[in-house]
Amino acid sequence: MTHTSGFLSQARVLGFVAGILTGCSSSGGSVPDAAPEPGADAGSEPANVCVDIGAPVPLCPSSPALASVTDLSGTWVLETIGAQTVTAPTYSNPFRLKSLGVILVDVVQNAADVTLTGHYCDRIQNDDVNNPATVIVLDPWRLTPSLVQRSGTFAPDESGQLTLTLPSLIEVAGADLADPVCDALPTDPNDPRVVDTDGDKYPGISVGLRGLITGIIRCVQRQATALHGVAVAADRVEGWMIYESDQSVLASDPANIKSLYSMSKSSADPTACSSSFVMVKVAAGVDCDWVRSNEAMLFPPPGP
Repeated sequence: MTHTSGFLSQARVLGFVAGILTGCSSSGGSVPDAAPEPGADAGSEPANVCVDIGAPVPLCPSSPALASVTDLSGTWVLETIGAQTVTAPTYSNPFRLKSLGVILVDVVQNAADVTLTGHYCDRIQNDDVNNPATVIVLDPWRLTPSLVQRSGTFAPDESGQLTLTLPSLIEVAGADLADPVCDALPTDPNDPRVVDTDGDKYPGISVGLRGLITGIIRCVQRQATALHGVAVAADRVEGWMIYESDQSVLASDPANIKSLYSMSKSSADPTACSSSFVMVKVAAGVDCDWVRSNEAMLFPPPGP
């Protein structure tokens, strides 16, 4: 890193980098990272998180549930939207980020039991406009077709309304953990548990930084999601998502970016309904190329 003077002090550069490194969770939000010991190297104190997010309760649909929808069987595109806040030294206001996952799934329903099987088509990072640099989800990770399998119910809730409930799913990228829920994440690229999930020949997954700081982070990420929503149309399900993640940086290019990671503190955005999901029913047989070409039609941005 070149020395900066006048525009940004070294402390502000440290704070900025701390704020953007949450991009390692490019398909998820964050559980607060464990605070490192003073003077510890970045990543030497992994977040000790045993993820248990329980059952989601609120619903956040844009319109009332459609009672006539009783069976969700078919092909759907699921978009998950995970929101988080990141605080960094010298910045009085937290950064607010959203990580989106776009997943093509086949849904099988047997009575009230529902199973989703599919794979990721896209991963998108919506950065804070106040961030002086951009987190880039590089194509090797953005397009990695990670398998998704989860099950739950489409059944009446306490009020009698048919509700899709998908309990907590744990996903780990960049490492093969014996206990994906509770194991501490690796912090050493030579840890035998580390794997090249995105196939780019570097350990873990790679995430780019562009702007004031330019480089690449190699990291391990874990996310937990639980979904709870209702059918608002025959071809659309909307609802709330509980969303948490933790992450560790294995290495970086340039190397000194890794040492700045311990400055950040991230957490799930506490704002009601800030994390959510949408499922849109599509024709059987569509593939990820079609999904990516039609994302704007499937998930149009909200109006003003």
